[in-house]
Amino acid sequence: MGAEKKKQKNVFGLLAALVVTLLGGVLFVGAVSGWFSNVAVVLDTEYYCDESCNSEMMELSGAEYERLIAERKSFVVFIDQGGCTTADRLKGYMKDYAMEAGVKVYRMMFADARETSLHEYVKYYPSVAVVSKGKVVAWLRADSDEDAGYYNDYEAFKKWARGVVVEKSK
Repeated sequence: MGAEKKKQKNVFGLLAALVVTLLGGVLFVGAVSGWFSNVAVVLDTEYYCDESCNSEMMELSGAEYERLIAERKSFVVFIDQGGCTTADRLKGYMKDYAMEAGVKVYRMMFADARETSLHEYVKYYPSVAVVSKGKVVAWLRADSDEDAGYYNDYEAFKKWARGVVVEKSK
């Protein structure tokens, strides 16, 4: 009888280990996929606009960016570089999204971004970075296969942006 109980304990232990491993794996995949990230950023009031909003981006220097970070502002910045086809396409996506969402967006040249704390996150251009209370919380990675769809399909870009930025209620 003692050997039988020992076998039952071993089987129970193996089943428990299997359940814990499977649950841990599911939670890990979920965390990597962003199941638990609650990134939705409410921009500062001055970055929302009404029907008169235009699609022009506001120019942002490196010094102004650092000032906004120090003031713990929440905003969106498009990182650009002239003469780049991909940057031009993403700029169009950003302008269209800004108009639809009723948000104002900054535009910073990559050369300026490289001289700021933004470069800790954005290593390549073009990109879009979302800042919440002075911290970069989301950005597109031009060197990532995972983000490639956002650069090539407006609907994919819009879905990404809507998942990160709380739009003005209409």
